[in-house]
Amino acid sequence: MKLRGYRGTDRRLLSGPWPAGELLGLPLEDWPALADPTEVPPPAGDDEELCVTDGAFVRYTAIDWVHRRARVEIGVHPSLSDVDELLEAAVAHGFTGLNLRRLHGWVTPAARPGSAALAAAGFRREAVVPAATWFDGAPAAREIWGTIRHD
Repeated sequence: MKLRGYRGTDRRLLSGPWPAGELLGLPLEDWPALADPTEVPPPAGDDEELCVTDGAFVRYTAIDWVHRRARVEIGVHPSLSDVDELLEAAVAHGFTGLNLRRLHGWVTPAARPGSAALAAAGFRREAVVPAATWFDGAPAAREIWGTIRHD
């Protein structure tokens, strides 16, 4: 899978039924039909990088160029089936394309993101934050997952 830089014509890829700001934003199965989709703004400054592919986007935000780390958000539309390949492409671009040493992100386990795909891409759970967000009418825990480049 190949990631490409964001263009204005890719705007439709930046909205969908997933929790905002997730490391692995898979489509929510029971999303209400009339609910507003989550929208991701186009990059606004030097501390953001936005890449897209057919059916998904990868956003590197809060990039710390000095310490070479960034938070990663991924949005996957229902049409994309190969999440493992998307995660591998996101890690590869972060480490080689952006020359970062650490990538991390938030995961909401109640949204059923599938930790096996994250672990296969080199991410490890670093912390659990109880009642960190409101999800599906109740407080839900969130987890921080991260990976580092070994060179």
